[in-house]
Amino acid sequence: MSAEAGGEVERALWALRAYDTTALATVSDSGPHVAGVFFAPEVEDGRIQLVLAVLDGSRKASDIALDPRVAFMCSPGNPSRWIQGWGSANRADVDDSGRLELFRRLLAHAPGAKQFVDNLPVHPFIVAVRELKVVEVLGKPPLLLTFD
Repeated sequence: MSAEAGGEVERALWALRAYDTTALATVSDSGPHVAGVFFAPEVEDGRIQLVLAVLDGSRKASDIALDPRVAFMCSPGNPSRWIQGWGSANRADVDDSGRLELFRRLLAHAPGAKQFVDNLPVHPFIVAVRELKVVEVLGKPPLLLTFD
């Protein structure tokens, strides 16, 4: 299904809002890497994006700088309900006020990120979601969205 239908995007956004962390996978010459990150889901121009806080100098940050393709998964540990997707991540090229605004939006969704944002050298990253799969109930077709 294409993401043309606004109702499907809102349904996916509603499902993403049930989570405040995701497992984010990157890849580099060193091999694949996965780590948990706080995120906030948003819609920009009809497309879903994730706002992240990434530690400066971390493997995630360096992997994304070399290859922006990422995958992510949110799951409560229940095999009948989960979300997975992939997209392109980039360090947000913003000034201090833009950085603060992105972190304000992140913290509004994921208050647990406050200690991380306040005490560590982090920078906002944006994941432009390209594909998203939302499994809500086993036995029912998942919601599949593609953003071109």
